[in-house]
Amino acid sequence: MREIKRIVLHCAATKPSQDIDADTIREWHLARGWSDIGYHYVIKLDGIVESGRPLSLMGAHARGHNKNSVGICYIGGLDYKGKPQDTMNGRQVDSFKRLVYALCITLNKPLAIHGHNEFSDKACPSFKVADKFSELQSWALSYQRRFADQRPPAALELTQHSTGHPCPCCDGKCGC
Repeated sequence: MREIKRIVLHCAATKPSQDIDADTIREWHLARGWSDIGYHYVIKLDGIVESGRPLSLMGAHARGHNKNSVGICYIGGLDYKGKPQDTMNGRQVDSFKRLVYALCITLNKPLAIHGHNEFSDKACPSFKVADKFSELQSWALSYQRRFADQRPPAALELTQHSTGHPCPCCDGKCGC
């Protein structure tokens, strides 16, 4: 596995009426001659997180910073006139937070969070990541390799599986 140190957030530079997905972005990137989608994850308008390029492979999303980063793209980033605007909705924000927590836990390390605009002369993701996600940035940077001591905020803990049914392994007796 490659050495990952940071997460870079991008926007798809799409208007609010454009409900696209990772396959659409993959087509765009393949048309540019790339080997695959440049991002590792795409967060759709409804908050669903789709996988892009495998995490084990270097992304193609932030020139000079791909080697040690994870690229995450949210659908949006432009207003109806095509001007940069923070259009990241609540479902996308929640999914981004959960994805950052999951990456820190899965990789078992702290990760810095950046916007693409910190590494290039672009508006992407159409806001300052440090301002919008300051609490998340603080948590992700201070993640300590002991999950038992590091619980995410209560608002991010799940009480049931995503199906809405109790745990299938024990008919809900384990309390998960």
